[in-house]
Amino acid sequence: MARALFAVGTALVLLLLGLGLAVYLTRDEDNIQVSNVLAEDFSREVALAERRGADVDLRALTPDDWDELLIVARGTPRAAISERLGREWTGVASVATGELLILLRDGEVVRFLDYRGEGRFAGIDTPFQELPRDKAVFRVRSLVITPWS
Repeated sequence: MARALFAVGTALVLLLLGLGLAVYLTRDEDNIQVSNVLAEDFSREVALAERRGADVDLRALTPDDWDELLIVARGTPRAAISERLGREWTGVASVATGELLILLRDGEVVRFLDYRGEGRFAGIDTPFQELPRDKAVFRVRSLVITPWS
């Protein structure tokens, strides 16, 4: 009986070590995950903005220290985003993603979100539009999202 328990215990330890090794070898620490909470908050604010008669102020939704917003058009290839950022884009967004809103500080990615609503962006350059933090306010009319100026 003791031999059987020892064998099962040894097998369990070896399986756990194998699992740990698999996780370690296949990890990708460089990936940046989409901020789901921020994406949902922004998408909800866009949906409610017209009814409230208010603009969507991204600065109020993001307490992070960032100084520039990069809006990336829907469907822009990863290679183009990497080229624009000057480094490999390793952002991982949701399956049904819209425009990406990348928050930068001194050219480095702080975090990013994706727009998940039914509206469309207008009045922006494609595939990229840069906005300083103080201009990161959007007007929404008939689900058309435009930078406020």
